[in-house]
Amino acid sequence: MKPNKTFKLSKTTKRMMALMGGSAENRNQYKRMMIDAQLCSEVVIKAPPKDRTGKGRTSYAISDNAGIATE
Repeated sequence: MKPNKTFKLSKTTKRMMALMGGSAENRNQYKRMMIDAQLCSEVVIKAPPKDRTGKGRTSYAISDNAGIATE
């Protein structure tokens, strides 16, 4: 995955990059890792389609006088 022109890096990542010491190479490597992680977290995994045939569902019979006391 690659970031497009509307990609925005999270504030937390920007803050960490501003506060970290070390060389520019290490900073750039950290930035690439965080961009990749952020892009991977935004991927939506589709659930398999649900079974609409009604198999496996429990059907309950409801009687006309269920729970009503008669005299």
